[in-house]
Amino acid sequence: MSPRCRATSADEAHTPRGTHEVTAMWDALPEPEPPEPIRTERLELRPFARDELEAVAAGARLEHFAPGFPTPADVDRARGAIEAGEHFATESEHIRLAMVDLASEQVIGTAGFPGPAMDGELEVEGSVVPDRRNRGLATEALRALVQHAFQNPEIRAVHGSVPGDQEAARRVLLHCGFIRRSSEGSEDSYHLPRP
Repeated sequence: MSPRCRATSADEAHTPRGTHEVTAMWDALPEPEPPEPIRTERLELRPFARDELEAVAAGARLEHFAPGFPTPADVDRARGAIEAGEHFATESEHIRLAMVDLASEQVIGTAGFPGPAMDGELEVEGSVVPDRRNRGLATEALRALVQHAFQNPEIRAVHGSVPGDQEAARRVLLHCGFIRRSSEGSEDSYHLPRP
């Protein structure tokens, strides 16, 4: 065993050869930068801070969370994001972002891309708490996300799926220029090609 990897404890004695070098290499990588917030006239879409994400995963309300936030679906997504790792949950572009109402500074929902592009397409998702719906906020957030997505020349299209009973979400997608396309599941699929 080389002096760099000499085992110094019982736990280290069982560490596979080469693990120390890989760990050192991993530790030497620069910390990824969180994505810049996306601002609109009335909203800011930004990554959740770690304490916010943990509160959402616990189903707790922080002072700056609007009434009705988080929903059970938000709790499930936050738990999944934490399980995926802190980098994924707070520093990736491919996450649900906190939707912050600039006037009240409250988190009123989430919006974003749940994963990286597949075949040049990004999927978009979002939700707004009930008492902030029908004010054009979801439309405003979706337009900003689409504009952000198309800044990447590799993105050919953005798509979203809507359960059959979500008429409001369907209207938001159509209002933003998405076109319905055939789908096999219980959700309707909508597609917006690059302009």
